[in-house]
Amino acid sequence: MTFARLLEQIRRLPQTIANVAKERQRQTVLNDQEAERLDRIRNPSKYRGK
Repeated sequence: MTFARLLEQIRRLPQTIANVAKERQRQTVLNDQEAERLDRIRNPSKYRGK
């Protein structure tokens, strides 16, 4: 039973790595958007007319 689970995890490893990379990229985009949002709140004069 344990050996079967190990084989299953090995089989899923490439997909797991790809999912982690996608999630990290998604989180980076969200962090950038949040940083811009906070900058707009802190410095509204920088964004007037945009």
